[in-house]
Amino acid sequence: MPPKRKRAEPTVASTSTRSTRSSTRKAGTTSATQISNAAEANSQDLDPEPPVKKPRAKAATSKAATTKTKAAPKVKGKTAEANVSEDLPSVNGTATPKSTLSGSIAANEYSPALALATFGKYADEDSPEVIGPEGFSRLCEDADASLEGPLPLIIAWLMDAGEMAKITKEEWTKGTSKLQIASISQLAVAASDLDKLLIQNLPPLKKSATASPSKRNLTDEPYDRTAYWNHAADSKAAFKSLYSYCFTLAKSSPASRSIEKDTATAFWTVLLAPQYPIVTDIVEFVNEKPNYKGINKDVWSMILDFCHTVKPDLSGYEADGAWPSMLDEFVQWKKEKSA
Repeated sequence: MPPKRKRAEPTVASTSTRSTRSSTRKAGTTSATQISNAAEANSQDLDPEPPVKKPRAKAATSKAATTKTKAAPKVKGKTAEANVSEDLPSVNGTATPKSTLSGSIAANEYSPALALATFGKYADEDSPEVIGPEGFSRLCEDADASLEGPLPLIIAWLMDAGEMAKITKEEWTKGTSKLQIASISQLAVAASDLDKLLIQNLPPLKKSATASPSKRNLTDEPYDRTAYWNHAADSKAAFKSLYSYCFTLAKSSPASRSIEKDTATAFWTVLLAPQYPIVTDIVEFVNEKPNYKGINKDVWSMILDFCHTVKPDLSGYEADGAWPSMLDEFVQWKKEKSA
């Protein structure tokens, strides 16, 4: 570069005069290429004021490269860094920082701030403290949770929502803190885990050998699965809890003693039908009877017991089993239909 040549020329001449004057004159006739080469060589060795920023930049680059190499271990075919950037939202338009623990990046990081940032994405514009029906619908869409399936009910259960298709900021904060999730992708995994365990009746997941609920970020768990393992230990009781919760969720008000027939049959279809085929007949029967306007808590609870006890061919049914009259009428209806 020109600045280096100007400093280098007297340096070359000074070096030459230490030998002879004739060598100095020869230096004056040196080709431009040779001067450039000499200037570059001498500027590295003799320049009394070398640029300060360049060595630091190189050191920083080297350090960054070293840090990146250490901080991006592969996790299931992808680097942990990629997983963090995909799963976690940005806050105020700034990319989520990728913190490191013991030299590795947490595959799924949680913080209250990140969880609230996700909440804000779906909260109502007029009521920023609540995710309303429209926002809940978008949330389910982003979580790949069909509104016609059980996943929206499971999401509501995970957040302990008090109203259907609504999640308050307080409910979200408590729910995400318990599960240690900050993104919709993590919520989708948590809901899917319970769908497979409780609705599809599939075998539970296998515990990771390194799973540590108190130090979740040091494992490959996508969220804190403590509650999941508790449900897996007694899936029958867990399903009963979910089923009972859905009745409360479906009530039009806390004081209501029954839920609408259409809501009840829709819930039975997504919650019970996958495991109990007889539910399809029960739903058909209820829909045919205009005198059934609503379903109370007693009938709701006994439907689950009926499904556990009675097979699709009605084996297991006892007339003196103290079933609700609606179920006795159903059995008579099914017998006549099958005759």
